Amino acid sequence: MKALVKEKKGRGYVKLVEMPAPEISPREIKIAVRAAGICGTDIHIAHDTFPYSPPVILGHEFSGDVSEVGREVENLKVGDRVMAETTAVLCGQCLFCRNGQTNLCLGRKAYGIHVNGGFAEFVVVRKEAVHRLPPNVDYISGAMTEPLAVCVHALTERIRISTGQLVLVLGPGPVGLLAAILAKAHGARVVLAGTAQDQHRLQLAKNMGVDLAIQVDDPGFLEQLNGLSKGKGGVDITVEAAGVARSVETAYKHTRKGGTIVQLGLFEGPILVDYSQLVFREFNIIGAFAHCWSSFETALELMDRNIINVKPLVSTVLPLDRWEEAFRRVEHCEGVKVMLAPGNSPE
Repeated sequence: MKALVKEKKGRGYVKLVEMPAPEISPREIKIAVRAAGICGTDIHIAHDTFPYSPPVILGHEFSGDVSEVGREVENLKVGDRVMAETTAVLCGQCLFCRNGQTNLCLGRKAYGIHVNGGFAEFVVVRKEAVHRLPPNVDYISGAMTEPLAVCVHALTERIRISTGQLVLVLGPGPVGLLAAILAKAHGARVVLAGTAQDQHRLQLAKNMGVDLAIQVDDPGFLEQLNGLSKGKGGVDITVEAAGVARSVETAYKHTRKGGTIVQLGLFEGPILVDYSQLVFREFNIIGAFAHCWSSFETALELMDRNIINVKPLVSTVLPLDRWEEAFRRVEHCEGVKVMLAPGNSPE
């Protein structure tokens, strides 16, 4: 089979190779991958700025068809349409595993990062990681379940978005856009802010119903934000989804006293922040990492019931052998979500 492999440590060393299709153990299933989304983490790994275990097949956002089932797997069969969580290995013994916080497992390993992932014609996953795609969720949307689950975990499990809150989302990448439409679906008033290069993404956000989509350096940004905050001195919740220091500064500036900043963006290195603001303004800063089983079930239900439609975010689907073009599009912020089709067409 064809597979996109990060071969060794260092910047680059990503290569499309031919290798034998993987074999399964009794408690695993093999998925014929139909769609696989490129995440910022994949780019960070290519740049050697995110921890990973090479050699490893990249890709942790994928969906497809069950092509083989281990003999101890009872609830899945060949032909089932599925997607899989990113978690490949759990210790099962730590406090977090016992509490259902599997994203924080002390021995956690992830597909596409530590264990072979979905940028391949086939991927083998543990049976506990698999979710069936509901009838109204196609393969493309199925591959978007993971980033949507990240937002579900952040905004409905780590905090609780409620009707009437004012939410500022910084960074209109795929996760930022998903966070914005998820917050909107929960009744919040939503402002999505980006930079000059994000015009097409900001327009997409407007089309998808956010209350205000604007550049952070727009002369009218502060005035419009103050108008929406109705005298509270800032927004109730800021979601930092850009992963850049300047964006964190903006979050500090525009979140009201006693408000909450949710950190979703990942940084390529340490950043400098005015930590004293946590005291002076009684901020709540919440980190949100990955997802749990419930995050995926909720994400799939939201898509199945058409409460959230992720398809407008997918701008490009390319075959696996055009991965270099696909990665370049992501790095240059061309479109929104770029996907690879390792096997049969995802349509």
